[in-house]
Amino acid sequence: MSDAYPNYDPRVRDQFIRNYRDRGMMKWGGFYLSDHTRVIEKKDKSRRANEKRRLQKQMDFQKISANLFNAFANEKEVSVQLAEENKDHYVAQTIVGFVQGYGDDGIVIAGQVIAFEDIWNCRIIN
Repeated sequence: MSDAYPNYDPRVRDQFIRNYRDRGMMKWGGFYLSDHTRVIEKKDKSRRANEKRRLQKQMDFQKISANLFNAFANEKEVSVQLAEENKDHYVAQTIVGFVQGYGDDGIVIAGQVIAFEDIWNCRIIN
């Protein structure tokens, strides 16, 4: 081996082996880069969003109509919770925005047409 590496000293190798301290998992920290962190952040964001959107108390149609009309007439923002939910009783979607108009088929909030029968809860925000 000394022919291929003329400056090779086996004592240096032995000293390195005796004194080398492995940093363990610290050296793998760099592998959690953009793709990994993006997936983790997306899961955390989804989990936090579901925690905030628990199903609220169902409102009767007259109260929902009164809130929507009041918000439309006074240009106030509303939070509308749809009647869809998953098995863990988390709401599928909450729409926040201004009432832009309404018709026979539903109401338009933030550019989305929502059928009246799909509304579970409606609150005036401001």
